[in-house]
Amino acid sequence: MGSAPVAIAIRLQDGLILRGHEWSRDGPAVVFVHDLGDDLDAWGTVTARVAAEGFRVISVELRGHGLSDGEPDPDTVQSDMERMLDEITVSFGPVAVVAYGSVTRSLLFLDSDRGAPVHVMVAPLPGNPRSIDWRTTSRAMRLVLSGSLSAEVTEHVDFTYPRLKGQRMQVSAASDRTGPALLIDQPQLVEHMTMFLRRYLTGYHLSWIADHAEQIEAVRAERLAADG
Repeated sequence: MGSAPVAIAIRLQDGLILRGHEWSRDGPAVVFVHDLGDDLDAWGTVTARVAAEGFRVISVELRGHGLSDGEPDPDTVQSDMERMLDEITVSFGPVAVVAYGSVTRSLLFLDSDRGAPVHVMVAPLPGNPRSIDWRTTSRAMRLVLSGSLSAEVTEHVDFTYPRLKGQRMQVSAASDRTGPALLIDQPQLVEHMTMFLRRYLTGYHLSWIADHAEQIEAVRAERLAADG
């Protein structure tokens, strides 16, 4: 699985600190966000598996969850994710966001303007999807992973998938599991996810590196000097 993750703290513009783990790699950054009521441990071995494929994995705990500041608040998830991405993408360029359950609703409103052109939605359950003004949602490259034996998830996917803006792909497996448990139960879905990330996120990452080559080299030189 490679080296162990390190603890990180992401300070948002209002001073709120979201904490989590990072697997430091040179590859594209993939941000994992757990569902309400969970914490980053919910991902189990999934994050380490993705990091082992060469991606910089950043697993973050929501406001009021785990070691993050504040109190849990469903109404702040969208804005917190946007401000979190503002901080992460400055250092690592465009990212993919992986989420499951109710938090996938926030992905509907994220795109390349927020530095998140690629999404993975695991067993999405975005509340009442009929209450969403789909005209206000954003375009992105999205992979939807679901268990075909979960009637609730299947109903949500059947309604939301045709309405997703931008390119999209769907992969399902014969399972009634949801969230990270689905990926642990059906490890081939993690393989599909890493192939999807490699194909669609890598181009954004390489373009960003080319545009920021001088800045990246300056940061590396500064780190080498500090280590010396």
